[in-house]
Amino acid sequence: MNNLAIYASTILQETNRVSIMRQETIKESWPDQGFEVRNEQTTYWFEDGAVIRRTVEQDTFPDDLACTESWITYEVIMDSQSQGVIEPLRKTFDNHCREAFWTRFHTS
Repeated sequence: MNNLAIYASTILQETNRVSIMRQETIKESWPDQGFEVRNEQTTYWFEDGAVIRRTVEQDTFPDDLACTESWITYEVIMDSQSQGVIEPLRKTFDNHCREAFWTRFHTS
């Protein structure tokens, strides 16, 4: 069994335990209450057969906080063929700081 954090850590370029073979990104944006909301969805194909999608949505509301609110989701689209089950199948965060803590905690 592999932890989804291993793939997320590779996507964030924190580790290289698995290799990314290909990636495709779709970007879109729209106005909402005077601000722009940006959504970026990237699908990653890994050497071991796993396919993981990372979606990040964030608005342009001015915020001085280090951990600005954003919505981040990791989803297992296809499981690893050689390693078995990837868990959890889905993980969400409400900012990049929580995402970074989770990947560090589960990959160290």
